Amino acid sequence: MFPAERPSLTEGRRIVICDYNALLLSVTGLLRMSGFVVFQAYDARAARELCKELPNIALLILNTTGTGTDSPSLIREIRLAHPGLPALHIGPSLITDMPADVPTLAESFTAEELLSAVRALMPAA
Repeated sequence: MFPAERPSLTEGRRIVICDYNALLLSVTGLLRMSGFVVFQAYDARAARELCKELPNIALLILNTTGTGTDSPSLIREIRLAHPGLPALHIGPSLITDMPADVPTLAESFTAEELLSAVRALMPAA
């Protein structure tokens, strides 16, 4: 008999990504290959719905554009139901009014930079 596989530190950790372009697909693919469970939201409405309906969302990732609303407002709105939900902004620059605890990752990120940012926001349970 083989020993039971030990689950990775990322296994089953749930992430909602709100974006609408190729960035969404590349981020989703990388995170899924790294063991995360990723749900895609193509706009703010879908992100709100996923965060409301799905249990145990551990991280929200969003881009500067494509949410259908301003990103800082979307984060604040989702956090009303999920206080302290970690969030990661991916964009060309910092956004005014973004909550202070939401880091910005440049759109030219490497795979390791993305994974490092995600791990920092989602410490091992």
